[in-house]
Amino acid sequence: MKRGKDCNFTLHWAEDSKPVVGEGISRTSSSKAVLWSVVVDFARTPQLRTTIRATSKAEARKFAKNRHPDATTITINGKQPTAK
Repeated sequence: MKRGKDCNFTLHWAEDSKPVVGEGISRTSSSKAVLWSVVVDFARTPQLRTTIRATSKAEARKFAKNRHPDATTITINGKQPTAK
């Protein structure tokens, strides 16, 4: 194959998405918030296990999606036990 000025190449790659952070977007300041156990799966990297402070399971999922926009799957496992 000849390579010269008549050859055209197109490179394809995915841009990394930036997290969306802020009060009410990726975290809460509510005194009624509890810790939720979260597992975040990515396409080409090991899964991330973390906790997110939120007032509900739906809010925890929203915060996880905003913190990790490149995630392929987000699983909310449940509330973390509180210390007594």
